[in-house]
Amino acid sequence: MGKIAIFGGTFDPVHWGHLLVAETAASQFNLDRVIWVPDRVPPHKRRPDLATFQQRRAMLALAIADRPDFQIAPPASNPSGSSFAIDTLLYLQKIYPGDRLHWIIGSDAFKTLPKWHRSAEIGRLCDWLVGPRPSRGDGETEASGEIGGMFEWGESPRDMPIDARGGRMQVETNAVGLEVAEQMAVFGVEIRWEVLSMRAIELSSSHIRHLAAENRDLRYLIPEVVRGYLAAHQLYKQPAAQS
Repeated sequence: MGKIAIFGGTFDPVHWGHLLVAETAASQFNLDRVIWVPDRVPPHKRRPDLATFQQRRAMLALAIADRPDFQIAPPASNPSGSSFAIDTLLYLQKIYPGDRLHWIIGSDAFKTLPKWHRSAEIGRLCDWLVGPRPSRGDGETEASGEIGGMFEWGESPRDMPIDARGGRMQVETNAVGLEVAEQMAVFGVEIRWEVLSMRAIELSSSHIRHLAAENRDLRYLIPEVVRGYLAAHQLYKQPAAQS
């Protein structure tokens, strides 16, 4: 039986924080494969300053090209017009019968699991690998589990000892898991979950888009191949003012 993890998100764009989360999960839990699932954006919510579904998939392909254990899910795993996690889960279950499925998710998104469509069924079908996230994010989080965001503790994380920062987030994430487990137990579902051994990521896709719009340097924030793609396609640039 293989160990496969699903990692969903908008990935607009994919950045080093996403890759660190996936690498941590793969290493900590000895995963055979991480399946990246970029979310589709409904047509009525599309914005000209965001990348298309095809562009986000292209950037993901570039970012994970050197990792044979990282793969992008087929587009059919989250068909257009559907945003339900259960559809992705059932589709991948058919592709990998007999393998144990895991779901990589941020603690803030994990907290909403009891409210998901067919949450009881989802809870039974996979294990949950929960990454630390601050209790307040930047509005980027998706129900499918994108992990990003900034520290929002009412105090500067840089003023805290590194061990205190990491330890606090681990405790908070563990508390979220216990809370979700209690809520799912009401539905008669016993969930299996583990906390990723890492600190919360001080990086978000929305922040990167903001920097790109201002022509700021993105090196060290995203893989170089993704930076080249953004430049070549002029993504996230502000439209020129009309004279």
